Amino acid sequence: MMVKLPQYTRRDMLILSVTMPLVVALINSLLFGGRYFTEPKLLLLSSLVVAGVMTLAWFLFTWVAVTVRNRLPKDEDLIKRLIITIVVIGTIQALVIALFFKGYDYLHLFGYELNKRRFYWTLSISFILNILITLVHEGFESFEKWKSTFTQTEQLKKAYTQSRLMGLKSQVNPHFLFNSLNSLSSLISEDEEKAETFLNELTKVYRYLLRGSDDKLVSLETELKFINSYFYLLKARYGDAVNLSVDFDDDQRQLMIPPLALLTLFENAFNQNATHKDSPLNISISVSEDHWLELSHNIQRRIATIPADESGIDNLAEKIRLLTHQQINVSKTENSYTVKLPLIQDKTMELS
Repeated sequence: MMVKLPQYTRRDMLILSVTMPLVVALINSLLFGGRYFTEPKLLLLSSLVVAGVMTLAWFLFTWVAVTVRNRLPKDEDLIKRLIITIVVIGTIQALVIALFFKGYDYLHLFGYELNKRRFYWTLSISFILNILITLVHEGFESFEKWKSTFTQTEQLKKAYTQSRLMGLKSQVNPHFLFNSLNSLSSLISEDEEKAETFLNELTKVYRYLLRGSDDKLVSLETELKFINSYFYLLKARYGDAVNLSVDFDDDQRQLMIPPLALLTLFENAFNQNATHKDSPLNISISVSEDHWLELSHNIQRRIATIPADESGIDNLAEKIRLLTHQQINVSKTENSYTVKLPLIQDKTMELS
């Protein structure tokens, strides 16, 4: 069974390989002075001993640093985390240095005799190195965290742009516009008041789709107002062949959601299912107590369809993953299709 070594950053082995030869040379030169560089046997054997012990100590130091970081992971804990790490590692480091000086003297290894002045100098220098290496580690870790955040930000921007383009592509097209205008034309001749209402709702839909705002998140209430206008247009066209029910509390309306998320789910339902007056497509939207939005509908497949395009669902899933580090949940039965996605409570998660 392989033992997993503690790792503070992905650069740990690079830092170890660069600093260890310097540490070995420094400790031995402080132990033996000029002898270390003039006696080949001493140079080889003492280097191996110090390198072995300090490598084991390095992994112990790394375990301490990782443990402290896991206990104090927040950015505002940085100073506290650094102080605890430096003090704990410095204490262990002092014991290791004492082991070299006292151990070599006690065992008379390589003819060594304890030099207290050099011992205290080594303790002082090792403590300074401890501070420098800890800061280097923290710097690498902070850089990796920033790099990861930057990458996720770019991925989210790409996913957001794609979703807006897909929303515009699916709605701002001649087919949708023709159907909307055809419905409007019929209403004008039948009921001018309804025609005016239809035109207002159509305007709201296009205003939402074409708005210049670059918000990455909108409130559920805002998204629902849009989907109500969108559904009004569908209802005018399909009548009793489509139904919508919404069920969530007022305090849940301020939860955040990516814009056009509900549109993506609506389109997925309409593109894959038939609508009939005698067998309507019933769509329901609800929010659970743990702030997950659920959209479900019955399944009634079209007799002849082109292969379903679920790129919108895939794009929405990627966006949710980047925002919340959670996956959307899609479940199917013989008669129903349900999509669940986490809503966001804190608007500060929005990326600029």
